[in-house]
Amino acid sequence: MLGRKKGSTPRSSEPVSTTVATDNGQEVAASHFISQQASQLDEAARKRLQRMNERLKLLEMQMETLEAGVAKASSDSYE
Repeated sequence: MLGRKKGSTPRSSEPVSTTVATDNGQEVAASHFISQQASQLDEAARKRLQRMNERLKLLEMQMETLEAGVAKASSDSYE
């Protein structure tokens, strides 16, 4: 394996680090850090979905206007 000497065994008695250093150097629990990051991603996703929904509503209104115009033009051409 990479990084191991032959015959060495993994040390299971070594403590596992459960803290994470943030950008500003503050140490927080890894689970808390992950939770914060997930929350930020959720908020970003919600905002993006809201913008997409608004754009979709606008496009639907434009389609309805165009369809109404085409229907009117079609009925006018048969008269």
